[in-house]
Amino acid sequence: MPSSSAEVTAECLAVPRTTVVRAVLTVAVSALLTGALFSYFYIEVFNAPEPRRLPVAVAGVDASRLQDVAGDGYRLVQVTRREEGLERLSRHEVYGVMALDGEARSVELSYTSVDGASVLAYMQPVAQRVSERSGMTLRVTNTTPGVAANASPGRSVFFAVFGTALTGFVLSQALASVGSQVGLSLRTRLSIMAGVSAVAGLLVSLMLDPWFAIAPGTFWSSWPMVSLLCLSAVTTGSALLDVVGPLGQVATAVLFVTLGNATATGILPMQFLTPPYQIISRLLPTGNVVRAVLNQAYFNGAGWQWGYTVPLAWILAGIGLLAMTDRRSRRSRRA
Repeated sequence: MPSSSAEVTAECLAVPRTTVVRAVLTVAVSALLTGALFSYFYIEVFNAPEPRRLPVAVAGVDASRLQDVAGDGYRLVQVTRREEGLERLSRHEVYGVMALDGEARSVELSYTSVDGASVLAYMQPVAQRVSERSGMTLRVTNTTPGVAANASPGRSVFFAVFGTALTGFVLSQALASVGSQVGLSLRTRLSIMAGVSAVAGLLVSLMLDPWFAIAPGTFWSSWPMVSLLCLSAVTTGSALLDVVGPLGQVATAVLFVTLGNATATGILPMQFLTPPYQIISRLLPTGNVVRAVLNQAYFNGAGWQWGYTVPLAWILAGIGLLAMTDRRSRRSRRA
């Protein structure tokens, strides 16, 4: 038997070695998985990006005759005249317009600098080959001269949205820690999630519209979308932590911080992703919000609804899981 109260205290405070080892391994594996998957997904997506059937409108010639010149990386879309192609470009249905003018002996490649210089760098060699094959000169026209050729609204929106997803991820970890210490009710946790998400969305939307004019005219539409993205990250993260424990942190990091952002397509069009990653991009909230904000600002709001519905679906699923685990926890306490 212990001979003193100090020995009793030490004996009570002793933690089994297996418990310590399991806790250390859980933390180490979670950290290593998060970092390794972050590196893997970004290298996998951006190491050597190539277009995969990038849509480009063609006017003034039969598009099928030029498909072999363009190659498999491009999908040439036939339009009757250049203006029709420009209209499709304004809705982001195509990423460029090649118009052949037989009288002027020229090929005009129209693009938008909103997509960044990298997309032009891929399309211009194709247009150059077409002009050389036709014996014509090549002209390149930027349809959005208000956006500098070296600007990249897509990259800026991508990083702004990345910060919001990161806010939701961090908040889910903090709430899991604080909630277990002070016993926050589910209603209180959800109120905190909603309040922080609304503020995060407000700050990012102010940066996107009036402060930096990255996505002009989108403040009132981007605020709810970005807030929903943050809320989807924190509700999903909190639910996964409640359901599967520390490994839920890895799952949330993959969904919202690594894979979600790697497939967000703000830097390059979705056609630069492999088909499986294109599907993932459409299912995860991050890419849908990035595309919706950009389209609201520059492409007549094409596909804006996905910026609301996809994050909302994740939120409802996260809240549903949180409610189930909360109900189960209360039943076990009563038992």
